[in-house]
Parts: sequence; C-alpha cells; structure tokens
Amino acid sequence: PGGGGFFAPPTMGTPAWQRWPQASSVPGEHAAAGAFDTSLELLKRQVGLCDAAPLKHIFVQVAIGAHAAVSGTPGAPVVDSALHRNFAEHTWTPRGTGGLPGVCVTVASLGERVKAGYKCFTEGKLAEAQASFTQTLQMCLVCCVDTKQELDELRDVQGVCREYVTATLIETTRRERFKEEPVRNVELAAYLTHCKMQPLHALISLRSAMTSAVKLKNFNTAAGFARRLLELNPKAEHKEQALKVLKVCDGNKTNAEQLEYDERNPFVVCTVTFKPIYRGSPIARCGFCSAPFDPSLKGKVCALCKVAEVGHSGTGLQNSRQQSGRGRKQEKEESFDDY
Repeated sequence: PGGGGFFAPPTMGTPAWQRWPQASSVPGEHAAAGAFDTSLELLKRQVGLCDAAPLKHIFVQVAIGAHAAVSGTPGAPVVDSALHRNFAEHTWTPRGTGGLPGVCVTVASLGERVKAGYKCFTEGKLAEAQASFTQTLQMCLVCCVDTKQELDELRDVQGVCREYVTATLIETTRRERFKEEPVRNVELAAYLTHCKMQPLHALISLRSAMTSAVKLKNFNTAAGFARRLLELNPKAEHKEQALKVLKVCDGNKTNAEQLEYDERNPFVVCTVTFKPIYRGSPIARCGFCSAPFDPSLKGKVCALCKVAEVGHSGTGLQNSRQQSGRGRKQEKEESFDDY
C-alpha cells in the first residue's frame, strides 16, 4: 500500500510457458509451450525434418499435457496453470519461474509402448506392431530427459523401434510382394534373421528362414539358420526340429539357388530396395533414426520414421538441456557394426 491508501500492484511476471523456450534447444520443450513453429525449425536443423504431418497429434498432446486448468471461486475465470517436471526444485523470481515444462512423453511411457509393440509382433499383428513402433519412434523427437541414464535409455528405445519397424517392413513385404517368388522370399526371410530382436522373435524368424531354405533345397543356407537357432537354447521341440534339419543339411552341403545373401559378411538392409548393404559399400542414413538406405535415396523421406530426410547431416537431436550437440554427432558416426 502506498500513501493515501493507494495500492500499487506488483508487476506481472512472464508466464511460465513463455519462458520455457528461452535459451532451450530442446524441441519437446518448445512443443510443450505451444511454440510449434520453433520446435519444427529445431527439428529441421537437428535431424532434417521434412514431413511434419505425422507429428501434429503428438505436438498437440504434448502442449495440452503441459498445462492444467484450475477453477477458482464461483464466477471467477479458470486459471491456466503450467506444469513443471522439476516442480520440487524450481524457483520463482520477479520475472517468472525457472521451471522446466512437464512433457507427457517420458522414457517410461515410451517403454510401455515398446512392450505393446512386442505383444503385437508376437501375435503376428504386423500392421499394428509397425504402427506402434513407428509412432513410438516419432514420439522420441519430443521426449525430454534430465540425466545421462535417461538419455541412454531413450537412445535404446530408438534403436529397438528402428529394428522392429525394419523387421515388420521386411516380413510384410516378404508375405505380400514375394509370396510367389521362392528365391526372393527366402532372401527376405534371411535378412529378417539379422534384425536385432528379442530372443523369442529371433527364434521365430530363424525357424521360418530355415524351413523356407529347406523347401528351396538350399541346404547349406538352412544349416546356418539351424545352428543359429540352436544357439538360442530353444524348447525341446524346436531343438529337435533344428537338429533334424542340420543332420540332413550336413549330408548335402549344397544350395540349389543362388541367393543375394552372405551371412559371414556383415550387412544392413535398405527398407526401400530390400537389398543388403554390405560392409564397405556406400550408404546413406536417416538424419533422425539412422536407418540405412541405398545412397540413391538421399534426400527422400525415411521409410522407417516417415518424418526425416535420408542423408541429412544435422547437429543431432536434443532431448536434454544438458546434452551437447557433439555427443549426438559422435553417436551418428558410430561404426557399421553398431547398426
């Protein structure tokens, strides 16, 4: 109160949602503040975003999830309250709050989505599994973390999603496009066995490839699948089947058909051409998910994440304010064997 009963109200501070994007290069924090334009610009610079359409509903969910409507006394307007993920630590100043936005996409929530994807894959629901893993991969773009452990777990989730989207694309293509082409069918079955999947799913893929190779009379190739299957310590019935196949194949180490497949030479699969890219060959990768592609596809939209550009060399996705661009850059340049 001033002299003469005059009341001087305090100067209004800056709303929390306006402060969140300040000095932040984390796209998820910009999305939480409703600053979609700047979030998209960051993603374009960091990972080569070229199709934002699949992210629309994710951005809306993140923005809505970072705010709460608090009702006051009857007749009073509803108060918009910003939600913070560090609510127990952040401080208030005359200029506003230094809190970090509460983003609804967390490492824990992504982990639950991965489990749902596993379930669909186990049940043979490939379309549902592909949709689940693809969306989970896209949601990683707006996930916010505060520790190195969380960041490592987030990168693991990205890797899992990449492998399973690749697996579903290969298997769907094998079933739908090459059902009547035995040689190409077996090639794709062989490629599928090299996706990094859960032991149960790896076992299923090896059994399928082994059976298909035997039908094609490619006994030498089938023997390789049988040996790899036995290394997974399968159930008795599956072990017995693999041993029988191995016994037959060891007595006839021949291949009736020539396959574009060499299990001894490390490779990755382009999910557009569905051809192997062997070690030492030119390769282009997605700027976000690092999915491998034939160099001729550079500049196209990634077939896995469906949002980033193939061949884009950006600063790297930022999921934390403590994260340096250099760390992500190094991750993108890991050796061929890491993918």
